Formats: sequence, C-alpha cells, structure tokens
Amino acid sequence: MALKIGIGLSTQNQNAYAAGTEAAKQALEKAGLEKADFAVLMASSLYSQEDLLKGVREALGGTPLIGCTTAGTITDYGLHEQSVAVLVLQSDKLSFHPIKVEGLSENIRAGGEKFADAVKNAPGGNAKVAFIFSDALAGNGTELVRGVLGTLGANFPLMGGAAADDMNFKKTSQYYNDEVLGNAAVGFAISGDVIYAVGADHGWQPVGNPRTVTKAKGTTLYELDGKPAFAIYEDYFGDRAGDFKKTLSLAAVSYPLGMKVADMDAYMIRVPLAVQDDGSIVCGAEVIEGSSISLMIGTIESALSAAEATTERLSVETKEAQPRVAFVSDCVARKILFGERREEEFQAVKNMMGEAGHIFGFYSYGQIAPLGVKDTSVNTCDPGFYEQSISLAIIGE
Repeated sequence: MALKIGIGLSTQNQNAYAAGTEAAKQALEKAGLEKADFAVLMASSLYSQEDLLKGVREALGGTPLIGCTTAGTITDYGLHEQSVAVLVLQSDKLSFHPIKVEGLSENIRAGGEKFADAVKNAPGGNAKVAFIFSDALAGNGTELVRGVLGTLGANFPLMGGAAADDMNFKKTSQYYNDEVLGNAAVGFAISGDVIYAVGADHGWQPVGNPRTVTKAKGTTLYELDGKPAFAIYEDYFGDRAGDFKKTLSLAAVSYPLGMKVADMDAYMIRVPLAVQDDGSIVCGAEVIEGSSISLMIGTIESALSAAEATTERLSVETKEAQPRVAFVSDCVARKILFGERREEEFQAVKNMMGEAGHIFGFYSYGQIAPLGVKDTSVNTCDPGFYEQSISLAIIGE
C-alpha cells in the first residue's frame, strides 16, 4: 500500500516526556514503521510543551513534524481531553513539506501570504493541498486565510484550524520540528499523486428578519441597523438576554449569529465571546461591515447531520479512491453544545470513513476550509475562517 498511516494516543501519563514518547511509539507501531516521512502532533496545553515535544521527537528519530495545542484530540480512538495524539505518514507517491511562519500578530495577513509562498515553493512546485494550524490569539483569523487564499486562489484546498489551549484562552503553542512556538502558523503541503476533498459545514439556519451590519471592525460587531449589536438578543430574548454575556455560554453557542455569504445560500457562524458596555459584541472571527446578519437556530440533530453530510459529500468527491484519513478541525463551541452526545458526531464521521479510514484532528478555536465560491474576492468576504463548524479534509488513494 502506497500510504502508510499510524496514530498513537496517550491519555493517562501525566509526565509530558513519557506521554509524548508513548504516543509517538504507538503511532510508529500502528503504521508498521521504524521511521516515518512526516508527523503531526496534537496535544493538550497543560503539559510542559518542551518536554512533550522532546519525547515525541526522540521517539520519531527526527522525522519532520508540525502541530499545535488543542481543546481535545479527535482520533481513531475517540475524543479525549488532556491528551497527546501523534499521526505518522509514509508514502512512495506523496511528499510532505513542513511550513512555519512566525510573528503573526505583526501583520497577520502578510503572515498568510508568507505561508502561501511556502506552499508555492514546496519542492517540485506542485503542492495539491495544504494544512494550516495557527495561533488563535495572534489576531484576525480571517485575515490570515485571506493572505493564504489571496495568493493561492480563493478555492485552493486549504484545511486547518486555530490552535486552542484547553479553553483557557491565554496561550496556545505551535510545533515545528524541535521548536515550540507561539504567535505562529505552522502546517504542511502535500505534493504528488494525492486524491483529496476539503469542506466545512455547521447545520444552523437563520430565524427572523436579517439585519445589516452598519458598524464593525475586525472581530467586533458594534451596530446592526444603526442600533447596538446586542439589541438583536434583547429583542428576541428580553430579560434572558443576559445569559448571552458569559463567554461560550450554552445560550451563546445555541443561538449564534450568522453572517450571510454573498451569492450563496450559506452563512458563516459568529459566536458571541463577550458583550461590551456599549452593546457591541466581540466575536471569534471577523464581521464584515455591510454584510447581513441573522440570529441562527439549530439543534444537536441538525449539527450532527451537517457533520455526516459533509463527510459523505467529501467521500463522494474522492469516490475513485479509498478514503484513508480524515483530518478534522471541530469547534470547541460544538463540543459544549453536544455535551455528552459529542461522541455521536465522531461516530457519524467514522461511519462515513469506513473500516479502512483513519480519523485525526482536534477541537479548535476556529476552522479553516475554502468557501467553494467561484470568482469570489477574498477582500470582500470571509474566504474560509469558520466558527461553530466542522472542517474536514479527506485524503484517499
């Protein structure tokens, strides 16, 4: 078989070095390899990051590696918090090219452009698909994606997510070979005869009359129809509107905002993270002035259906190949929403992948995938930085 895959997981070992070693050795064993071509590391921020990475790197024997911290790992073995997950890959047909960009907060869009240049300059100059994992706290994630897709093209198959820190919202880490980074984006490009499909969805629907964003800057929504943004919740929920002021409250993740995508019957979800004294709402991703905003409503069932439908659609797109691995970036807000039922979403993806397919990913602070709109301008829309969604990339052969 051309593509060898192995996934290792450590959930019980409190020693960071030992946990990294355990997960890495298990991944190699599962793949039947002594040394892999490439590795991806997803881990809890609660470990000593340097010790963790040292354990992984020594076990893998210097295999090129990228990755980031999470709010939980998603693997063949299920959903786990405070865990370490390692994916190893080897192929005689594909090449994997690690990428890093540091200093994102200085100019996050320029950082995206640098990432795109690295994709374009991958050895052989023929990268087919790319993965990116960025510091969620470094700035506007939409601008990062604009930088990447503005250079590579709006529909270039880019998938990834914003690194998390176990819902502490203080500091995330990104991994690049022996380095533990912050304020960075890391990732990799795949070149060669790769079969892939990339997409994202959420399962929410608009309710009530849409409102126009009359004032917004970055991720802060100031006014809708000339009124303080929070009025949309006060109008619908009255005295209960105060429930939406707590960061990632169940109310906020149950009734997020939806920003209409121009020329599409689709919405980008925006989750209220904080409500300011002036009635403005700080969201987890950019809100665009002049766009249409609606209150969104959904159920656990509709969110589960979206995950299943997205996996099925991507499986159809790769129908000429056997799905081998699904990379998953799932929003931490969905984790909160699903509660004890979050295993059902994992099972929906697993069922669509089949017995031969692997699953590897994490709960993130933002999900990345292209909109899939032809001739769109990345400057006038959000080109692919999602919230409260699940983004997937299926690699087949």
